[in-house]
Amino acid sequence: MTDKIVRMRPATKQAPGISGGICALASATAPFVYFDRAPNFGFNGAVANISLKVVRFAAPSDGAEVVADRVTVAHLRMTLDAMRSLKAAIEGVERIAEAAGAPAES
Repeated sequence: MTDKIVRMRPATKQAPGISGGICALASATAPFVYFDRAPNFGFNGAVANISLKVVRFAAPSDGAEVVADRVTVAHLRMTLDAMRSLKAAIEGVERIAEAAGAPAES
């Protein structure tokens, strides 16, 4: 029996990137993350961390009262530079929301 070489095709097409640009193919599969609260945060070594939680609602059985619980949907880990970038983005969104007349949170 002779060995047969099988060449596997990559799962996704590789596109040459533009230096400093964003690869549209890789970005297409990035997850959307929704969260209600960021209750846990800290700093360890040179890494900032934030946990994101969401409230979910479910009825355990037909006719049962709906119950709510909280689950962690993401653990953010970032350098201080990345944290500052995220903070600037959030502050930018706040300015846009204020200009649009969004009600202030209490």
